[in-house]
Amino acid sequence: MLAEKPPQRSTYEHALRIIGRFLDAEPAYDVAIVEGPDGFTVRSHPVRHRSNDRLTEFDWARLQYIAVFNLAGREAGRKSQRHRGIQPSLPTGHEDFLRALGHELDLLEATGVSVDELPEGFRVSYVVGSLQAQEGFEKRDRLYGAEEIDRILHEAQNRRHSNGGI
Repeated sequence: MLAEKPPQRSTYEHALRIIGRFLDAEPAYDVAIVEGPDGFTVRSHPVRHRSNDRLTEFDWARLQYIAVFNLAGREAGRKSQRHRGIQPSLPTGHEDFLRALGHELDLLEATGVSVDELPEGFRVSYVVGSLQAQEGFEKRDRLYGAEEIDRILHEAQNRRHSNGGI
């Protein structure tokens, strides 16, 4: 019997972009994204100040399939996104911010990512390799407020322009 090949893990930039696009498709408040061994669990609320949450699993295989689907759909043209930018801190929506955040996490070679949407911004926790830590790893926790969100969105926009719109 042949063993099934495990799906390839994508970059955080690609994975978080897909999750952000999903979140922008419908109203999504109080988002929490937690990485597990097989992908991500995403919790969000479709209505502000309500406890009826929505849980969605994004395993690595599903993220790959959605990436291919999105790439094939680029030829069809851009569709408007009704719920893009419903949060004042994310004027262009979750997709742009999470893609930019994913880029930073990839540069850090982070693992074990957790993202929580808070009233003051986004709390991001992750693990990086470190020579200073006893075990060789260091847990980091960072709050992205309005200024940090603007900074990484601006840097991402500059990267896209300098790379020919990729």
